[in-house]
Amino acid sequence: MDKKDIFREFLEKNEVLIVDKNPGSRNRLLKTMFDLGAKRHMIHTAGHLSEAEEIINSKKIGVVLSDYFIGGGSGFDLFKVIRAKEPHNKELCLILVTANISQTAVAKAAEEDVDSFIIKPYTIQSIQENLISTVSAKVRPSDYVAKIEEGKGHLNTGNYEAAERSLKEACALHQKPALALFYLGQLEYLRNHINEAQGSYAQGLTFNNIHYKCLVGLYEIFMREDKYTEAYQIVKKIAKYFPANPDRLMQIVRLAIRTGNFQDMQSYYEIFTSLDERAESMVNYIGAGMYIAGKYNLLNNNAELALLFFDNIAISCSEFTKFTRAIISVLVEHNMGAEAEKYLNRFPSSAKEHEDFLISKFLITTQKSNDNGAIIRMGLEIYNRNIRDYACLQALIRAMKKNGYKDEKMAPYKAELEALFPDRAPVLA
Repeated sequence: MDKKDIFREFLEKNEVLIVDKNPGSRNRLLKTMFDLGAKRHMIHTAGHLSEAEEIINSKKIGVVLSDYFIGGGSGFDLFKVIRAKEPHNKELCLILVTANISQTAVAKAAEEDVDSFIIKPYTIQSIQENLISTVSAKVRPSDYVAKIEEGKGHLNTGNYEAAERSLKEACALHQKPALALFYLGQLEYLRNHINEAQGSYAQGLTFNNIHYKCLVGLYEIFMREDKYTEAYQIVKKIAKYFPANPDRLMQIVRLAIRTGNFQDMQSYYEIFTSLDERAESMVNYIGAGMYIAGKYNLLNNNAELALLFFDNIAISCSEFTKFTRAIISVLVEHNMGAEAEKYLNRFPSSAKEHEDFLISKFLITTQKSNDNGAIIRMGLEIYNRNIRDYACLQALIRAMKKNGYKDEKMAPYKAELEALFPDRAPVLA
């Protein structure tokens, strides 16, 4: 049976899923697949990751053609879902469709996760040639791929010596055996030979410096070893070349903060704004990252960059009033009352009685007004609402002192300040 016969037989028994945000692109691919011989009732289309998942769960999909970016995620996210559902389907064909030449390099680097890629604009002939080649490689894998599959089988049964033999034989069958080296790394990792595993992943990257699996393998080792600086450099590289997803972006932001790489936060904010959907946890992470980066720049006398980060929060995280309050608090602390006041308008009208707004308004008032009596009245109103904030208590006590209050009158507030915030030394002069 030649390759064309293999392709025709494959298309007769396998359902096709086409995923693209653009309806016109979906329909063009649908017509192309129909013209190639796929039965119409066996071709399914979706524009969003969630729609595609529903189809995957209800149909026996054998071929997926997905655009690089789709609603709710990326083609890589979709491929991960279907591989998890069909882990033993060796003939499953996952094809990435892209108009971006640089994305084809990424597709190659995602070896095994992407079986092939189609570059737009495409023709019926170019897709046919691609599919014939991809399907044939699946049905009749090369010796290199067959040896890797053999090694993976031994890995799954715990026969590590046989797995090592098969994977080393695979390395000898390919000029750039990054994938085989990844599985050798996995083998050493399972043996708890961490240095050897790291060496295999690193060697794989010498053949393909953005090989996805090898990068992830190194990242996991560095995290296990608490080597956060090294882990950050790896995950930063993954973020640069592979489509962002919320889980990975949260990992990156967390590591950027932990390793003090605040200069990178703006680029992660831009990735965040490119996401079609942003979960509450993701918004929380990016807001925290932006705030810490802004505060860091204030402490290092770079107010302009700090305000850029704070503006990002005001634009994208406004529903979390805790961030607006934190911004105003830190700006007041740095005697930037005029800048702080601008953020007061970022509170939604529904939050005007919320403690975050009341605290923020009070702190700005302490910067603008010399009327200590008014500051005391406003501070006591907040205090009597059972709202406790370090800066507010300090400002209240300071105004009392300036207004001639006796020590015994201020004592309860001072005691509460010290009891509630023992790690922060009061500054009441």
